[in-house]
Formats: sequence, C-alpha cells, structure tokens
Amino acid sequence: MGAAPSSRVASSTRRTAFGAVRRVLFLLSSLLLFLAGTLLIPMAVSIGYGEGRTTRSFIYAVVLTASVGAAGLVAFRGQLTQMSRREGFATVALVWILICLVGALPYYWSGSLPHFLDSLFESVSGFSGTGASVITDVEVIDKGVLFWRDFSHWLGGMGFIVLYIALFPLLGLGAMQLYRAETPGPEKGHLKPRIRETARILWLIYVFFSAVLTVLLRLGGMSWFDAFCHMFAAMGTGGFSTHNASIGYFHSAYIDWVVIVFLWIAAINFSLHYYVLTGRPLRLLKDPEWRFFTGTLVVFSAIVTFVVWGTTNASFLKSMRDSTFSVVSLITTTGFATADYEKWVPITQLILFFCMFMGGMAGSTAGAMKAVRVQLLAKYGVKEVYRLIHPQVVSPVRLGNKTVDPQLMRGVLAFVALYLGIYVLAVAGMSATGLDFATAMSAVATCMGGVGPGLGGVGPMDTYAFIDPAGKLILQFCMLGGRLEFYTLVMLVFPAFWRR
Repeated sequence: MGAAPSSRVASSTRRTAFGAVRRVLFLLSSLLLFLAGTLLIPMAVSIGYGEGRTTRSFIYAVVLTASVGAAGLVAFRGQLTQMSRREGFATVALVWILICLVGALPYYWSGSLPHFLDSLFESVSGFSGTGASVITDVEVIDKGVLFWRDFSHWLGGMGFIVLYIALFPLLGLGAMQLYRAETPGPEKGHLKPRIRETARILWLIYVFFSAVLTVLLRLGGMSWFDAFCHMFAAMGTGGFSTHNASIGYFHSAYIDWVVIVFLWIAAINFSLHYYVLTGRPLRLLKDPEWRFFTGTLVVFSAIVTFVVWGTTNASFLKSMRDSTFSVVSLITTTGFATADYEKWVPITQLILFFCMFMGGMAGSTAGAMKAVRVQLLAKYGVKEVYRLIHPQVVSPVRLGNKTVDPQLMRGVLAFVALYLGIYVLAVAGMSATGLDFATAMSAVATCMGGVGPGLGGVGPMDTYAFIDPAGKLILQFCMLGGRLEFYTLVMLVFPAFWRR
C-alpha cells in the first residue's frame, strides 16, 4: 500500500525546507567567497606600506573566509533561480551578520583593537555606514586597517549584496528578493526590467561619483590615500576619517565645500541621478521627496548659520561653512566634523538632533528614517487634523501629483512606530548600563540613524570606547538594524517566520 497522505505531505514539507536551507547556505557561501576577494584590496595597501602584522591579519582573514566559502559552495551547490521572500530576508540578515564578523578579523588579528567586541563594533559601524568608533587615536593605526575601515563604508553604502547581484548572474529570479530586503526605503523601485541591470546601473553611477570625488579631493591637497579613504566614507555616508580631527584636520574651505556637495549627492536617490545623467534633469526637480529633502537642508543650514554667527565670534563665512557642513553631515547621516557643535547654543543642537532621525532620501546611501517617511508622516498629520474639522470631507494624502496608496501609508506608520519603539527600548537599555540619559538618547539616535557622532559623551570630538560591553552590543544591534531598516532582523525572532 502507498504511504498515507499525511506522511507524503510531511515528507514533501521536509524536502522543501531542506531545499530552502541549502539555497540560503549556498548563497551565504558564495557571498563569503566574494567578501574574501574584497579583502585583497586593503591587503594590497598594507603590503604597499610594509605593514607585516597587518598584512598577515588580512592574509589569515582571506584564507579563512575563502576556505569556508569554497567548502560551502561544494557542499550546498544547487539551483538559485527560485527564492522565496522569506529566504531573501533570512539570507540578507545572515549575510550582513557574517560580513560584520569577518570584517572584524583584521582589526583583531592586527592588534589594532585587542578586544574582539571592539573589533566587531568597528566592523558593524563600518559596513552599516555609521562611523561610530571605539578607536581613540586613529593616526597610530596601520594604513591597511584604516583603508579597510573606510572601504567597508563604501561596500555597505550602496549594498554589498546589490554589488554581488550587479557582478554575477548566478541568482536569477532570487535576485529580486535580496534586492528588496537590502535596499533602504519604503518603495523598492527599479530602473530596468531585470534587477541585475538595475543593480549594475546603480553601482556604475556610484563608481562614477566616487571617481570624481577622489580626484577633487586630491586636487584640494589630500594625499591619494586620504583622498580614497574620505571618498569611501563620503559616498558611503559613513564618516570614518584617517585623522582624529576628521575633515577639520585639513583646514580647507575648498575641501569642506566639495565634501558638502558630494554628501548631498550621496543622500539623493540614485535613481534620480540616473535620470539626470541620461538627460532628464526635470525628473529630479519634479520629485517631491527631493524638494522636501533639499529644502529642509537649506532651511536648517540657514537657521543654524545665523544662530552661530550671532552667538559666537566667528565671521559670517566661517559660521556658514561650519553650520552648513554640520547640518549636511548629520542629515545625510555621514558624521564628518569640522567644528565642535556641542559648543553651540542648544537650539542648534536640537536641529542637529532632528537631522539624526530624518536622514536622506530613500534609495540613497544615507540612513535614518528617510525624508519621504518624515514627509508623508507630516502630510498624514495635517490631513488627520483637517478630517477632525471637516469629518465629511474625503481628503487622501498626496505626494506630488500622486495619491499615496493607503497600504503604503500604513507601512510608513508601522515603520515609524517600530523605529521609535526600538529607540525607546534601546535608550532604556543604554541607561541601564550606567550611561547618563542625554548621552544614551544621543548614542542610540545616532547609531540607529547611521550617523556616528552625537551629543553628550559621544560628541563629534569623542569616541565610543568608554561604553560598557553590554551597551556596545545594544548599539551594534541599532547600527545593523538601522541599516537594514529593522524588519529584516526583527523577522528572524518571530517563530511564524520559520514556519512553512
């Protein structure tokens, strides 16, 4: 007699689950092998500077990562043309955890950071584009490690998996699930019918702007090493610098303004850059999120400029430069510094604190909640007040000339609620470690938003080295969760996510 129907269903379910696990492990292995290849670049820099121990640390990391990746490819080889949404989210979350763990090895094995938790903190901060550092004196760190810190910004900025999709045709239909899980923003639009073509275009634009910025920084007097490192940090909106004084080290108005412009560029949806570069600049000017983001940036910069000019001894031009740089650096979630804004009056710090929550545009390398969500939230609030006054009037939320889909609006409200809920819990956790409340609020806001420097004990001239180990773990979750917009990580703790 044949097997009972229930037995056949159970057997089929087990085979399906096993196939899903194999697909995820195979993809993780291939991405590990790809990560090993990226480690060769900072290793070459370390060899060029004759840094023996640091070079060995990169060699060990490459060999270990490549070996594990190659073994996994052999053990779990299979077909990746089909991938479920659940597999996509699981893969992205696990890949980002793995690349942060692997990225910590050069810090630890080179002796740059003697404790692995600190090495992991630096790695998470690098890949997530946060720029919060536990290194108290970066100028004594080997060049290979400094290059890796900033290079990790660049890799994580546009998306490590998006780069993999752009380079390799292996994924087939599974690429869409990974793209949606890694790309920030409430909408996951694409430029071409094939997602690999979209990923390739986005990375080509990213590389183009990166090359232009590198040349401009070199013309401003930076060494090639500094130019590359600060380009990585600027385009990835990360903020790691090769100098303790950050961009302020160079004392150059030219460099300040070049960085301001390119931080603004990096915080714009890269799809809009594509339209501009292909002769359709009106798409940029007509975009409601771009107008809201750029307008907010200009207004905040003007307010802070006049307040700083009126309350300090700085000239108007110096006040404008430092104020604009600080606003742009924080609203783009980069975290570069040219001035200690903690010495400014409280109203300017309040504006800068809001910048940490808002962030740049969806589809950019900037973090935080994204300008479009803040814009929609404000519009929704105004509409709700209007409905209270005129309950019979039907007045949908509009963005530009389009009516916002109620489902999208619900998604925005849910994300903001999740974001603020995690913020409150994380602040409570940081306070429980003994951190003062102001520093706890700022540290969590800046790590969730991917900004780096904050206020209080984690200001622009401070580091995170003094934070309790438990606090560093909380902030690492905030950095990684903020980069992946939390859903990707939070889903993993729900049992329903793992059920068929």
